[in-house]
Amino acid sequence: MKKAIAPIIVFLLVTTCQLTFANAAATTGAISEVTVYRGQALVTRSLDLEVPSGSSEIVVTGLPHQIVSESLYAQASGDAMVLSVRYREQAVQEDTREEVKQLDAKIEDMNRQIKHTQKNLEHGGNLRGRYEPFWNLSTTTANHDFDRALLQYEPIEKLTGYLEGKMTQLHENALNLEDQLEDLQKELNLLQRQREELAAGRSRTEREAVLNLHKADDAKITLQLSYLVNDANWLPQYNLRADAEQTKVQVEYNAIIHQASGENWDGVTLRLSTAEPSMAAFAPALDPMKVLLGAGVSRGDRSGQVAEDSMQVAQPMVNAPSSSFLDLSGEFKNIQQNRRVAAGKGKIAQQELNQLATLNQAIELQVDDKALGLIQKQAQEFARKEGVSVSYQLTGKLSLPSRSDQQLVTIARIDAGAAFCFVATPLLTDYVYLQAEMVNDSDTILLPGPASLYRGSDFVGKGEMPLVTMGEKFTAGFGVDSQIQVTREFKDKKIETLWGNRVDTYHYRIALQNYKKTPVPLRLLERLPYTEDESLAISDLESSVPLSNNAEYAAHLKPKGILRWDLTLAPDTTGEKATLVTYSYTMKYDNDMHVISAR
Repeated sequence: MKKAIAPIIVFLLVTTCQLTFANAAATTGAISEVTVYRGQALVTRSLDLEVPSGSSEIVVTGLPHQIVSESLYAQASGDAMVLSVRYREQAVQEDTREEVKQLDAKIEDMNRQIKHTQKNLEHGGNLRGRYEPFWNLSTTTANHDFDRALLQYEPIEKLTGYLEGKMTQLHENALNLEDQLEDLQKELNLLQRQREELAAGRSRTEREAVLNLHKADDAKITLQLSYLVNDANWLPQYNLRADAEQTKVQVEYNAIIHQASGENWDGVTLRLSTAEPSMAAFAPALDPMKVLLGAGVSRGDRSGQVAEDSMQVAQPMVNAPSSSFLDLSGEFKNIQQNRRVAAGKGKIAQQELNQLATLNQAIELQVDDKALGLIQKQAQEFARKEGVSVSYQLTGKLSLPSRSDQQLVTIARIDAGAAFCFVATPLLTDYVYLQAEMVNDSDTILLPGPASLYRGSDFVGKGEMPLVTMGEKFTAGFGVDSQIQVTREFKDKKIETLWGNRVDTYHYRIALQNYKKTPVPLRLLERLPYTEDESLAISDLESSVPLSNNAEYAAHLKPKGILRWDLTLAPDTTGEKATLVTYSYTMKYDNDMHVISAR
């Protein structure tokens, strides 16, 4: 009796499972929101469903091949509860996506046209072969009758003319068919490339999310299924346009998006973020760092050796030649970048994070005061550029198909009031550049990125936008202006001896010519040598034009020997009318010494 019951129980279980699977609701949903990170994207599908009260199983099909399966999660509206979400893959006979089906139909039709064209070309060749014996016959007959003096001109002319016309027609048809065949083959190759690109990386499997949920009533519900996908990225790009009146600059902030996740984003709400999506739930634990004393060697020879000897980490610091100063800022930057990548893994990357922390502290233990200053500067710069986390919500609904090439979207357009001036640095170049100083008075943080610069409608060159936070000043260059010219001349050097010291006096002359019919503001930059050596005195600066009274310049650049004049060049001042700036200074030092560059 027990043996008879067992098969019945198995049959009932199998039947129940089949019925349960058959009753599962299958849907693709609609992609409603996408957040693109650096390397990944968070995709959200919305599903409006009518499911009965009690427990139900929902199957969401058509998930992309670049999905991060462990990132799947779902939430439901109202009193519905999502009990579980699991991911599965099933083998399929064919790619079921509509766009793939359409391409397959076009490829099939193209193959059919190519086959018919080849058959027509082959048929034309067969006809040509059938006419050739008649052509040979007419030629042989004409020769035979000519030899026998029986040549009849009119029948032979009629036959050869007919055959020649047919052969010409067949030849032209063959050429046309060959051209058609070549065009069809090109179109087929294009369709096949589109098909391969659309299905790139897509295996012959259907990816699905299976959701188990429970609800108390029969009311409609809205489900949101979210997941991460790989092969998605974005980078900032700028277009800066100076208006013709040189009163403002339009900053066009764009994003270049790479989206090859395997699914199309049609009519979605798109957001761009520099945050790091993390699946880590537990924080990493900090391990103790044990140190030892080693033999007395120079700091340069022991760079990072504390980490190597005490912790046996995977990558000891680079050994450097013995010296009183060792620049470790590059190694510090690499550590910070690796740390940032590993930090998103949480407890999973605990060992890697502790090794990086040990290397970081090993640098701190080894550096001297000068190296410490460089490292602190490096840390501040890294935190400023790499530590900024921003998010941009783009307006409207956008569509981004999955493809290999990049796609451009606009993040923001900012009209910034600008103070324009020309900048001349004749010690470096004879060119004079137009420059604009602006303030980011928008509510958008501008990330570092490449920029294209325009003056009106004219492209003037490429540049780099720095990180510009809200309310921060920034500067942009708008190319060379050939209507303003600058010439620097070393006029004279006077050498004297005073009480065993040598006194050198230098004289310079700078001429500035303005070919414009309007006055222009110009910033002229020069420099004196500067020193921290008390035995060398650099003094007695005399200038025909007062130096700039800009507070930032006076605080930071003037003490280092940089000279700055803020001028206004009168219109049409060229030749003898050119604006002149002259200056001189002295250097006083021991007569037995000589001046050398510190770099």
